[in-house]
This record gives sequence, C-alpha cells and structure tokens, in this order.
Amino acid sequence: MATNRNQHFVPRCHLRPFTKDEGDASINVFNLDRKKLISNAPVKNQCSRDYFYGKDELLESAIQSLESAYGATIRAIRAPGYSLHEGHKALLRRFWLFQSLRTEAASRRSVEMAADLQNFAGEGAESFRLDINQAVQTAMRVFADAMDAIDGLKVCLVRNRTTLPFVTSDDPAVLTNRWYLEDRRASGRSFGFQSSGALALLPLTPKILCIAYDSDVYSIQHDQGWVDTRRDSEPSRILA
Repeated sequence: MATNRNQHFVPRCHLRPFTKDEGDASINVFNLDRKKLISNAPVKNQCSRDYFYGKDELLESAIQSLESAYGATIRAIRAPGYSLHEGHKALLRRFWLFQSLRTEAASRRSVEMAADLQNFAGEGAESFRLDINQAVQTAMRVFADAMDAIDGLKVCLVRNRTTLPFVTSDDPAVLTNRWYLEDRRASGRSFGFQSSGALALLPLTPKILCIAYDSDVYSIQHDQGWVDTRRDSEPSRILA
C-alpha cells in the first residue's frame, strides 16, 4: 500500500524554486476561477489530492524515482557554468511527458473526452465511461507505454534575463505548435506531441524555461544548450 496519502500531481521538487525564498514552505497562488491572489499559501496543500494515484506502492516508488532524478537535474542545471548534456535532455523530455499526463486537469480532459465519445456512441456505450481515478491510472499506463514518444525532439534551456519571471501552475507542462497555429493548411485540425511542429514547454525556475522542439520545423541558436531572452516580448522570437 502507498505510504503517502497526500499525493502531488505537480511535485514539490518542481514547485520548490517558485516558493517564497525557495523555502518549500509557502507559495503565492492566483486562482483563475475566482480571480483571487492568495499570498503565502502552504505549498504542501497545492496540486495534491488524497491517494491521487491510488494505493499501489510500486507506482508510488516509480513516481518518486522520476521526481528525485528531476530534482537532481534542476540542481545541476542551476550550477555555474552548466552545459546541457544528453542525459539531462532525456530526463527533461521524460519528465515533461509524465507531467503533461499526470495532472488533475489532464485527467478531467480525459473524462470529458470519454463523455463526449459516450454521447456520440449513444446507448450501450458504457465502455467509454471514465472517472477521474480511472483517467489517472490510464495516464500512468500511457506514459509507461509511450515514454520514448518524444525522444526525437531537441531540447534547450531559456535563461530569463528580463525583469518578468517565469511562472508555474497546476498544469505546467505546455504543449503547443506554432506551425499548426499559423499555417492556414492546418486550420481546424488538432495536434499532439508527436505531430510535426510540436513544442513542449516547462518552466523549471523563475529564471529558466525548458523547450523541446521539432528541429525539422524550427531552429534555435543556442550556446551549450542555452539561449537568453532579454526582453519581455522576445520569447516568441527564439524560434526561427
């Protein structure tokens, strides 16, 4: 049985750099639904639910192992003179994929999609029904089966030289696709993380952002894995 009842779907090792003085005790939260700022909210209560992943001890151990590796990677990246190497690129890609699948928001999207399928199929489509717990377990299986699905994406780190910090959220692993959004031929079509032009974004700290990108569509000029952004409007110009 899992030893931790309070299970985070955004781990504290990710939230820590965004906490007050990086003390891992409190964090400023903006509630979008209520449009309310909550100052110094206890970080232990953020992005977590009781037994969110269930009570499987092996699953809990596997998640903790990935989170531990991610935490160690962030510490290494922040060291002076760091150069991004292949081992950390692979870890960041895997963590992004896992984080994109594991959140409460991702599970709710899966539940809503299943409900839409059930409505479309009509009577007798009970097999499409999905609840949050089932969606979480399904996401874990998807990750186990497809953890190498984005290994073809290149990775670089954006160093924030502006006065505007990067922020994180309860759904921090962002998938977008500038090519799909800007090309009229793709109008009305959807995209996934294996689509041409995929862009995977993850803030690592208020000063560092990870980008994984399709190098057949975009190019990013970087130095030892780093690219600097110096103006608030500049991130959109990083991609060529």
